[in-house]
Amino acid sequence: MKKILILLVALVAFANAELRSANYTPEEKSDDGLKAFIGIGGGNVLVADDGAIFANLRIGLDIAPIFSTGVWVSRLLSDVRNYNVAEKQMIKYMSFGGFVELFPLRIDKFSISVPIEVGGGALYVMEPDDESFESEDYFFTADMAAHFNYRITKMLEVSIGGGYKLFAGINKHNLDSMDFNTPFAELRFTIRE
Repeated sequence: MKKILILLVALVAFANAELRSANYTPEEKSDDGLKAFIGIGGGNVLVADDGAIFANLRIGLDIAPIFSTGVWVSRLLSDVRNYNVAEKQMIKYMSFGGFVELFPLRIDKFSISVPIEVGGGALYVMEPDDESFESEDYFFTADMAAHFNYRITKMLEVSIGGGYKLFAGINKHNLDSMDFNTPFAELRFTIRE
């Protein structure tokens, strides 16, 4: 996790340094070019028919007014009780990957976006005889959502939206991908350059 965060911070720092090295005269105003952003978000998902809270970190670049791309890392913040097994079982996961986000509609400070994420991760399970969570299985994941975005200040944007998250490859400990496929709701804050 630390290596991923260090890599993501280095990516934003590099992008910021590249943007600052460009020479613009004070009279120039340009919306063209790459602009870096970092965002945090969180929301609710249904995993194994139980509600859970997740957190999401996104770092990326605005390539054009209608297109952004970058990397993300996400994890469940609350442990999930699996009621589909006879013995008590707690589960959680952590995932990371890349995303693209399309902005089909922009009106002044308001926009609608469609983020599409693809990645993979690890499933962690704790059963009654376990002392802590152990990495048990690995999976692929993808999701698509719709967000309503509002630019509060020149740099801060707040978004609310939701979508559907799909999983593939989970097949251990009486769990399968259908236990994790879920709708989700998300509130996120993004700092854009």
